Amino acid sequence: MEIPTVSVIIPLYNKENYIERAIQSVLAQTYQIFEIIVVDDGSADGGPERVRNFNDPRIILIRQKNAGPGVARNVGLDKARGRYVAFLDADDEWMPTFLEAGLSLLEDDTARVTVVSTGYFHCPAMKRHTVSEELGGVYEVNAETDIRLIRNLITFIHTCFTIIRTDVARKWGGFFDGHKCLRGEDTHLFLKLIFNERVGIIPEPHGKYHHEASGLYHNWDGPPPIAPFMEDPSEIFASCPPEKQRLLQQVLAIRALSNATTLAMWGQGEKARELLKRFCYGLNPAPRGLRKVQLLAMLAPTLPTVRSLWRYIKSMAK
Repeated sequence: MEIPTVSVIIPLYNKENYIERAIQSVLAQTYQIFEIIVVDDGSADGGPERVRNFNDPRIILIRQKNAGPGVARNVGLDKARGRYVAFLDADDEWMPTFLEAGLSLLEDDTARVTVVSTGYFHCPAMKRHTVSEELGGVYEVNAETDIRLIRNLITFIHTCFTIIRTDVARKWGGFFDGHKCLRGEDTHLFLKLIFNERVGIIPEPHGKYHHEASGLYHNWDGPPPIAPFMEDPSEIFASCPPEKQRLLQQVLAIRALSNATTLAMWGQGEKARELLKRFCYGLNPAPRGLRKVQLLAMLAPTLPTVRSLWRYIKSMAK
């Protein structure tokens, strides 16, 4: 078999109704020198059989006990033969130009990027994903980088629409794969990439994110889990050059404010205060909005009742 330029890694877990669409979108690429590594993460449906039905020698199926998306992606990363790796969830899809567009920048010697991410559409509404500041071009973070740019990069970069040089993905340890993590396992890697690598952004959409098929897109029964790098940021800080660590601290403080607000709204004031203490106290200047979130944390025991009452009023208004 021809050595692939790109290894496409698809974690599969109970997505029988969507996996064929994802694979077909890869097979329809204008750039064709790839392999597809599907890592079945303990599916209980017919998804793996649908993968076998393609009968294409470029498609490799690996089966394992359920261990979470981070483990599944890292298993694929370990098996990848391509110079580049691209990750696609089993319920999403690429437009035919995705690989061609990404590789055109990755293989541009003047750009010297190791990571490329493209724009995408939210489906089924086909609404283009945007950020507060239009991105496009090559970015390399330094100690003086505007924090708004870093926030926009974190918001823009999506696992399923990003291509990474394989040795770079391995160098930074791949995705967080502990305790079947379902939230933030990808940002755990992307923070390392953003603070250490040259990142290329192609703002035009080259993929489709199908949130209607994603269990993580919908509301949780409680507050969403805290990302692993917020529970323990030591690995992220250890990977960050010393001159950029203050900037990283500011980025995590903003994330802490958002997480603490959510925890407070679910009545978990103590956890909210712990998060603020860990990331926000002692920063000079203090993060904008800190006093407001501190107040929410104090009021946390009453907020779930207020939220429920507000939802009831809105439902009656309909």
